[in-house]
Amino acid sequence: MRLYLIRHAESQNNALPESQRVEDPGITELGYRQARHLAERVGGLGLTKLFTSPFLRTLQTTSPIYEATKLTPNVRVALHEEGGCYSGHTPENMAGRPGMGRSDIEREFPGFIVSAELGDGGWWTSALHESHELASRRAARLFQRTVDEFSDTDEQVAFVMHADIKMLFLRQFHSEPLDLPSNTSITAIQITAGDCRLVDYNCVRHLPDELVSC
Repeated sequence: MRLYLIRHAESQNNALPESQRVEDPGITELGYRQARHLAERVGGLGLTKLFTSPFLRTLQTTSPIYEATKLTPNVRVALHEEGGCYSGHTPENMAGRPGMGRSDIEREFPGFIVSAELGDGGWWTSALHESHELASRRAARLFQRTVDEFSDTDEQVAFVMHADIKMLFLRQFHSEPLDLPSNTSITAIQITAGDCRLVDYNCVRHLPDELVSC
């Protein structure tokens, strides 16, 4: 299989200092422009499967890809960013938030398939902040599930996800240091039953220079 890890477009939080960030921001006007360029590039990759995190910024990034490829996006909770959905910026004031629920996503993003694990109480259900250790374990499970599902296939799969969980996913097979991925960057991985190889990392050739952001 060929797997593409795609970071979401610039979010409102990316453009704000940490103290002003919110739990589930959408993307900026720059982000919408990035997403449109991304969709043009992804439309030529020959994708056969499309998955997205349940955060608003990834859903909004996925929408133009949906239009370009006509592939039904599958919302997969395991692709969410490290930490989960929470408010607050220091350990003492962090509080879990629910995140979008099934009907919220189905109303705002018609045609997206919402996984059975996501109910109307929100995909994060106001759970505690996810630690780095727990996120690392989730990334390991996500990697193994991906290998189990697709390694012996010819599928071309895209995960629209986030910077930190993307880095943890890559760490499952790639030990060398990597720079933080840019918004809408595409990372390509070739996976077979006996091998996993990083083909291209943090590709933003689809973006004009003035639209590249982190």
